[in-house]
Amino acid sequence: MKTHILILTTALLMLGGFVACNDSEEPEYIGTPPVTAPAEVSAFFKTYLPPSSSSHPEPEFNFSEIDDRDIECFVINSMEEFEAVAPPAVELPVIDFDKYTLIIGQHWMGHPGYSFEKQAVDTESDKMTLNLVYKQLKGGTPAIMTIFYFWGLYDKLPEKTLTVNKIII
Repeated sequence: MKTHILILTTALLMLGGFVACNDSEEPEYIGTPPVTAPAEVSAFFKTYLPPSSSSHPEPEFNFSEIDDRDIECFVINSMEEFEAVAPPAVELPVIDFDKYTLIIGQHWMGHPGYSFEKQAVDTESDKMTLNLVYKQLKGGTPAIMTIFYFWGLYDKLPEKTLTVNKIII
C-alpha cells in the first residue's frame, strides 16, 4: 500500500512539475504587426540600423543621446520626416507615406543577451502602443548596457501619441 501511495505521489509531483515549468506560453499582447517591407527598405535598415550597438558601430541616424531609462521613437509619415532622422548623404528607399507609416527608434537593455522576436502596434485606445517582444537568451552575457534599435513599416497609422512597451519572454 505504501508503495502505491509513493508511486502515485511521485507521479503527481512529476506531472505538477511539468505543468509548472511550461514556459512555452507567450504573454498576450494586442496589436497589428508591421507589413512585409519591400526588399529595398529592408536592405536599407539592415545596412544602416543594426539591431544593437554591442556588435555594430552606432548608426548615423539622428537619434539623441539616451540614458538607461529612455526610449526614443519616431513615427514617420512623410519623406521629409524620414530625411530629418536618416543618416546624412544617404540615398533613402522610396516609401509610399500615403499608405504607410514608418516607426524607428532606440532603447536601452540591461545587456546584449536578447533576441528580437516580434513587434506590433495597438491602436485600440486613445493612444498607440508599440509592443516590442524580446526573448532572453540562455547563458552568460557581458554586463554592459546595450542600445537596441528597431524599425517597422505599418499600414497607415492614426495620428495618436505612441508609447513603447518592451516585453521580455
